[in-house]
Amino acid sequence: MKLSRALNYPQIQDAIPIEFGKHFISFISGEHNAERIALKYYYDASSKSVYAQVKFGKLAQGPPGHAHGGAISAVFDELMGACCWINGYPAMTAQYTTRFLRPVPLKTEVLYTARVKMVDGNKISLEAELALDDQEPYATARGLFIVQDLETFKKMSLIDLDLVGHWGELAKVIKNRRKG
Repeated sequence: MKLSRALNYPQIQDAIPIEFGKHFISFISGEHNAERIALKYYYDASSKSVYAQVKFGKLAQGPPGHAHGGAISAVFDELMGACCWINGYPAMTAQYTTRFLRPVPLKTEVLYTARVKMVDGNKISLEAELALDDQEPYATARGLFIVQDLETFKKMSLIDLDLVGHWGELAKVIKNRRKG
């Protein structure tokens, strides 16, 4: 199960593909299994939004022919975390809520969008949406993430700081690539 080219979504035509999850362990974007969840992340530096082009496979089934709510929510959680990190906030989930509006069919490409709504000290509030084309959303989510010291992640063996450095630097690199 493969994803189509990003050009099918006008929101991500000018966005930069990012390999979030390449340098750490992740349930969603770690060991790849396209029969479960196929996804690709994109970052739009101008809006500071992170997108995920996603297709749920048969191993992500909940109701017959449709994605499991836990799989949908797990992508929201990682997407909002990616949005924090790529915008320079190394953070972990404190809480998030998913609102399911209609079932998401399997093997149908959908687009997730996440953006930082508000920053209050070390608290990052985000909002996200899951939609197909420009139709009404399938689901929405809100999350509260708490900024952590990068050493916290290193102690948890979740990232190799020497390999990834500070994700805010990655955002600068991506922004510079976009200019050139």
